[in-house]
Amino acid sequence: MQASIASILDSLKRSDLEEAKRKIQALTPEVRTERERGGLLAATGIYASMSRAKEGTMQTWDSARIERAAKSITVSQMSDEFDIGYAETLLNYSKLTLSSQQPAG
Repeated sequence: MQASIASILDSLKRSDLEEAKRKIQALTPEVRTERERGGLLAATGIYASMSRAKEGTMQTWDSARIERAAKSITVSQMSDEFDIGYAETLLNYSKLTLSSQQPAG
């Protein structure tokens, strides 16, 4: 499941919204746990934001801010498996977008 969500995030990173949409739709019936449900919901939220944005990109995506928010979710005593899956997916997407912004060394 993690590999499938990572594949969706990769499609989103490349702004291939049609591919991401197909992958989300294919993965939805396969979700079995709350953690998977949270991860897929985060990917779906990123997709929804990008599909409404100009040129299919997240104009207001601030990787550092997202990373702080996701980490605060994971350390909260009130977070559950759903929250952890959601936060992990946000962190993974943040890392993907951050690495694509780094100049090749």
